[in-house]
Amino acid sequence: MTTAPNPPPTDDPGGPTASPRPRSVTHVVRVLLALVVITGLAAVLVRVRQDEVVRTWAEGNVAARKLLLEGGVEAVEASPIVPSFVPLAIVFFVVFALLVGVLLAFFVEGHEWARLSLAATAVFGILAAAVVLRLGLPALFVVVSVLAILLCLVLLFLLWRPDTNRWFREV
Repeated sequence: MTTAPNPPPTDDPGGPTASPRPRSVTHVVRVLLALVVITGLAAVLVRVRQDEVVRTWAEGNVAARKLLLEGGVEAVEASPIVPSFVPLAIVFFVVFALLVGVLLAFFVEGHEWARLSLAATAVFGILAAAVVLRLGLPALFVVVSVLAILLCLVLLFLLWRPDTNRWFREV
């Protein structure tokens, strides 16, 4: 003899009263994953194109520019004044990926503060990518920065779509 399982209580978030997630919420997840991938790509680019990053930095720094003119990139890299760009890029990527992971977990559960935090992260991402564009880095960095800006704008659009707003009110 088989019996039907008991229905979940109505106050259960996964129960019959919960509204299904709109596609905009699913798209937010995808855009955030793309942003994490782009950030990881930027970290890899910093490692692969390290000489160009150091050269660009040195051209904007008075003391480093003198070293660059006298001994080239090797002299600048051997100097104690050059920042460690690769570890910085890796740490930024790891922190960003973890932050997005945590905020995303709360966002898909309907926590409004996570949506606000993701929006603030997107605005910060736009500003950070715009700063990178102004540095005069090689074309690959420009492409990555433009992609990051576009993804952040799409993210902001998706976070505040009417169906996303409605879902947050119902959850």
